[in-house]
Amino acid sequence: LDPNDPSKGKKWTIKKALGVYRASSWAPDAPHPMSKLVFFTYFFVPLSVGMFPHLFQHWLTARSAATFKLPVVAHPLFIMIVWVPCVLVGIWATSATFEGAPLFPPHFPANAVLAAMVKKMTSPVLAGFLTAGILAAIMSSLDSQFLCLGTMFTEDMVVHYAGKDRFTDKQVVFMARMFIIIIVAITYGFSLLEPRRVFTLGVWCFSGFSSLFPIIFAAVYWKRLTKAGTYAGVIVAFGTWLYLFREAKFALNPDYTFLGMMPVATMVVVSAAAMILVSLVTSPPSKETLVRFFPED
Repeated sequence: LDPNDPSKGKKWTIKKALGVYRASSWAPDAPHPMSKLVFFTYFFVPLSVGMFPHLFQHWLTARSAATFKLPVVAHPLFIMIVWVPCVLVGIWATSATFEGAPLFPPHFPANAVLAAMVKKMTSPVLAGFLTAGILAAIMSSLDSQFLCLGTMFTEDMVVHYAGKDRFTDKQVVFMARMFIIIIVAITYGFSLLEPRRVFTLGVWCFSGFSSLFPIIFAAVYWKRLTKAGTYAGVIVAFGTWLYLFREAKFALNPDYTFLGMMPVATMVVVSAAAMILVSLVTSPPSKETLVRFFPED
């Protein structure tokens, strides 16, 4: 309530009331030590990068495979340059003091450390510049994802099934834009509901991408992979992800594990097993197909 104007307390919006309730009932999270098995199975999550559709689209713009040499070497180095300092700053903040007091309490949410440091230790001007930089980085990837989403809908679904000559380029672009707007509107609607933790949802999304990595790896290196095996891997990956996601109460349980491991480990193994087994019991690709995709040196 506003002590200078008590009448304002009678005009709270639902959003404000929920915010005040959460702030007044907040308690620090108890520490949850991570087992070695959970820690090491977490390494399956980065496999998701190999299945990001917008990265595929970027790679397909290259005219030669030689174009990949510099990005493949430089990309991990630049990622390290950006992320290692962030991790080190977060580690330092756990024991740092500010004006004679600990910067953060022992159980402060780990994902909020960097933002809280910026608020406490910098001026509003610097915080604004940092926020602008973060938004610029997000928009770069977000634009690529939107473009890829529209392209997948129009090229892989509409044009593929309706026929290439049925629509003009202008109509295809319009359909792509409308599809993107619909997806964004649905996503925004979900964000207005009781939210899950963004980080937890991100891990689940990346886990789904990771479960498809064995398929793309086999497509590049395994000559025995079949179309049926690919379908089996995709279907089993999706089914496993959906089952485990439901068991985790749709991301409400951020500490959910399966058999003492991160769920992504089970997804990757089961998807790979289904792909291999079905490929081995179905007819292998024809010689013409193998020559096309695995030319002899």
